[in-house]
Amino acid sequence: MLQESEGAGIGTAAEQLDKSMIKSQIRRFDRVLEEAIPGRLTGQQKDALVKREKELIDKFQEGLPTRYEMDHPAKCPGAVKKHQRWSSANKHLIPEWRNIQRTLRPGEEISIEQLRKDGARSKYI
Repeated sequence: MLQESEGAGIGTAAEQLDKSMIKSQIRRFDRVLEEAIPGRLTGQQKDALVKREKELIDKFQEGLPTRYEMDHPAKCPGAVKKHQRWSSANKHLIPEWRNIQRTLRPGEEISIEQLRKDGARSKYI
């Protein structure tokens, strides 16, 4: 918008632009972006995050419905309730998991869905 307003004069749309407001918004956005960029982690910090990640994996896999149960809930009675119980029990840990993933593997995060085991078909199905 600023570039379009260059060279435009009185009586045009450029006259109505508040250039100082736009420039201050740009500076504010630049500051927010700069603050959002994570700093470099030390080796100890990475080790602590990897350790916590392993703890969360163990915690998440307890009671996590298998991929088969999630794909075929009609064939697996109680699968939906099992997922709801798991979800409510781990609701407070999921944001921590996401933050750890974003920190350790930016752009290549591991989803909780990838932690699901394949599961075997029941002999009754």
